[in-house]
Amino acid sequence: MRRMLRLDWRAPSIGRIEDNSLGSDTSHVNLYLLRDKFHIEVAEQDGIFFRRYAGESVSAQGYGFPLSAKSFDVGKAVAALRCDARERGEALRFCACDERQRKAVDEVCAIHWKSCAGDSDYIYKRESLAKLSGRKLHRKKNHVNHFWRLYPEAAYFPLTTERLPDALRVAKQWMNEHQDVETAAQEEWSSIQEVAAHWEQLGMMGGVLYAGGEPVAMTMASVLSSQCIDVHFEKATGVFAADGAFSVVNQCFAASEEASAYIYINREEDLGIEGLQKAKESYQPCLKLEKYYGSV
Repeated sequence: MRRMLRLDWRAPSIGRIEDNSLGSDTSHVNLYLLRDKFHIEVAEQDGIFFRRYAGESVSAQGYGFPLSAKSFDVGKAVAALRCDARERGEALRFCACDERQRKAVDEVCAIHWKSCAGDSDYIYKRESLAKLSGRKLHRKKNHVNHFWRLYPEAAYFPLTTERLPDALRVAKQWMNEHQDVETAAQEEWSSIQEVAAHWEQLGMMGGVLYAGGEPVAMTMASVLSSQCIDVHFEKATGVFAADGAFSVVNQCFAASEEASAYIYINREEDLGIEGLQKAKESYQPCLKLEKYYGSV
């Protein structure tokens, strides 16, 4: 077996990652947008994509599970990471590993795993979000119908480059309405601006909802895998948000032609925020993708 060479680390750049994971941490968009926040480094070798995180949280420190579109020798890849950690004078440490990835590491390495509930991804059947059928989603459907009764002239359009100024207008207004969480809102606003600046290069998709003659909600997403879409941002403003604009733009995007080719929609973590947790739970996820971290 040929010995794997030393990994050549660099900052994440714009570009797709070939992998079939459902986890939002494997998104090429997230790696690019969060590169400074989590001090992310990436490397590629023999068709395998490696990630390394150095965030403030203990659950965001260490190596991500190696990614590849094809099967590969996990033991060999982990050995390369073990050597890299040794050169850094650190213990071998993993983070953002889902259950399948954790078990694969366990086959070749003894890791003491832990998890943080706020890090789990909420994953939904796209068709469920599009149709809002069944008793458990009845209140959501009523909220959507309430919005259309109030604003019968409202309209949803795919988010093209021509409509990006309207999406940015929604995001800017949302930020201004959330000055109580100014730092977090400002960080998100900066990320949304960066996405808009590289919209086509990042392969983004989404939608804008109009009501009362103005843009009132928007969503921005990207392809995560052949089966799954990752929703990065979803914003609604003012009275329209209270009247159901969030629910409407969510449903319209899930029912859109560009989303129809995918089975799942990942709406990412709740970050341990109670209100966000309730909102995500209310849409009845088909899976909460738990993520693990730990060291030798």
